[in-house]
Order: sequence, then C-alpha cells, then structure tokens
Amino acid sequence: MSQTPVAPLAGVRVLDLSRLLPGGYTTQMLADLGADVLKIEEPGSGDYARTMPPFARTVGQAFLAVNRDKRSVALNLKHPQGREALLRLVDGADVLLETFRPGVMARLGLDYATLHARNPRLVVCSISGYGQDGPYSQRAGHDLNYIGYAGLLAHLARPGEPPVLPGAQLADIAGGSLMAATGILAALVGRAATGEGRYVDVSMTDGALSLLPLLGTRVLNGTPEPGPGEAELTGALPGYNIYETSDGRYLTVGALEPKFFANLCQRLGRPDLAARQFPRDAADRDATIAELAAIFHTKTRAEWLEELADADVCVGPVNTITEALADPQLRARNMTTHGSYGAVEGEGDALRYTPVVSDAPFTLRQGLPALGADTADILREAGYTPEEIAALETAGAIALGE
Repeated sequence: MSQTPVAPLAGVRVLDLSRLLPGGYTTQMLADLGADVLKIEEPGSGDYARTMPPFARTVGQAFLAVNRDKRSVALNLKHPQGREALLRLVDGADVLLETFRPGVMARLGLDYATLHARNPRLVVCSISGYGQDGPYSQRAGHDLNYIGYAGLLAHLARPGEPPVLPGAQLADIAGGSLMAATGILAALVGRAATGEGRYVDVSMTDGALSLLPLLGTRVLNGTPEPGPGEAELTGALPGYNIYETSDGRYLTVGALEPKFFANLCQRLGRPDLAARQFPRDAADRDATIAELAAIFHTKTRAEWLEELADADVCVGPVNTITEALADPQLRARNMTTHGSYGAVEGEGDALRYTPVVSDAPFTLRQGLPALGADTADILREAGYTPEEIAALETAGAIALGE
C-alpha cells in the first residue's frame, strides 16, 4: 500500500517576526517545503509590504510574493502580555526568525539567551544588513548599499562605464535569504544529534561578499583585482559575453571551454577565431569581441537561436521575465503553480523558490493570510482559553482578524 508523501519540513513550526523581503523569502522557502510558518505581525499595520505599492490582488506585490501558505498572528511585542504570548508560542516552536536592527530583540526582552532558556531546542536566526556586531551593525541600509560595500556592485559594470542596478536583490535573497535557510536547516540537522538549538547570525553584506568566490580568492591570494568588466567571467573573454542581434535583442554566449568555443566558431564560419579564445591583451580582446559582434549582428535573435539550437555551443537568449515564464524548459520544470490566494485575493499563479524535492510538490495550500486571521486559533493551540484571548485583545496585546 502506498503512503501519502510527507513534506520534508512537515512538523517544523517557524515563528516569522520579519518584514519585507529577506526574511519573508526565507520562511516562504520553508513553508513551500512543508513547515508551519506563523507570521507574527504588529496589530494594525502588520508587515509593511502589505500596503506598499505597486499592488496586485488587493495587496502589495512584495507581500504577495513571499507570504503564501503562512498563518498570521497579530501580537503587540511592546506589550508585556504580547511578549508573554510570543514566549508561549516559543515553547512549541522549532525556529524563530527576525530581521530587526541588532539590539531590538534584547530591548524587547527576547534576546537569544532568553529564548534559549525558554526552549533549548529552538533555532533562532537573525538577518540584518551588516551583522549583529561590527562598526556598521546599527546602520540602516538596503540591498544596493550591501552589494556596494561587498565589492559586488563594482563588478556589475563594463569598462569605463558606471555600475548598473541589478534586476535581482542579490544581497537580500542570495546573501540573506539563502544564507538564512542554509543556516536554519544546518542547525536543525545539528539539533537532531545534540538536542540543542543554535543561533544563526546572517549579515546580508557578508553574504554578498561570499557571492564573489572567484574574484575574492584571487585578491586574497595576491593577484591584483581586475577592473570592472575585465575578469574572465565579467567581459574579458570573447566566448563568455553578451552580443546584440540585428533586431536589437541579445544573446548570451557562454562558450567557456575550448571545445564549445571551437564549435561556435565553426558554426559561425570563422574557425580561425578559435585560436583567439584567450586574448593576449586588451587590444586583442576588443578586436575579437568586435568581430564576433559583427557576425551576431547579421541575423535576428530568433534566427540565431534556430540556427544554433542543435549545436553544442552554450548560446541562449536574454529573455524578459515574460519570455522566461513561457519558455518550454522552465514550463516543463513546473516553475509556477496555480491555486487560491484566499477568499479576498482569489486565484492566481505563484513562482517556485525551492529546488525540486521528491514527494514535495509545489502547490498553493492556503493562500495569503489576512492580518491576524489566525491569532485566536494559534493562541488556543498554545493553551489560552477563549476568555484569556478576549482579555488580551481588550488589553491591546493582540489583534484578532476579521
């Protein structure tokens, strides 16, 4: 008899005290893998992303993006009874994630020592811009600031041109959310052996710097740092570059290994260029890139993609997001799912953020939570009586959803 698949994180309860993108993305990944995520929000206002434009499906798009399949509990953490309610939830939780400025949790009486004493098995994760210590720990910032400090933004540029704003929030997500998810999951694995939780300190600036393993290792080992667009994978190689086509669209050429570059040059009718894969100097690099650019500019993007489709050359399109969502490969990989976002928001599509894990299908289970919609249910699960819940609401320690 076949058994019903159990999600990898089924039975794991996460208290998400975060707002906006980095923490929300982290716990969205955990929720998609089966965790029970309780979104702890401030009564009245909730997560700022709820009301930040632009809007879609009656809420801010940033909230829509990372808060599906979570439950909302509205607690006033500045109220003694609100803090006590959170601690009651800590008793039965596995993970607590927060994104306050360093020191705020301590001022609320919710520092790691207090939480650990309450529940030694609890994994606590803090995501901040610069980390819990160091001279910048109290500075405000956002993704652009962090990638600037980390040296990443300097290499998002062509020679002689200014850096460009990236289309993705690299520090927030790659340097923050993915680092947090890795740390949380590692701590949960460690807890299985020791019975003890751990503290995970995620700095988005640290994480952004860690996204530069090749350039960072180069500098650490005494090799001068290349200028913007002058490293092997940032523009110095003709076979690893971006080329415009005759219709004003672009192709990615990733023919990094000699066999791929040789195949490409053969298909382009210029086998002689294969010997110039690794330029002698800047002049040779620029001349080779210019020759390839002239060739690629003779046809449209669609014509090149059709012509090179069966060639082993590492060439692809620079897609828009609309094109990417319609791409047959990404559609075959079920990168999106359709389902209910809740009674207010109706049905819609969602984007997958996790890898494909066997027996863990990507689905929308319960949609978006209204602010405080689950407060009463969760507090009842924590042992509060209906009378106690009503008293907490009257005292301003909690808010109950409609």
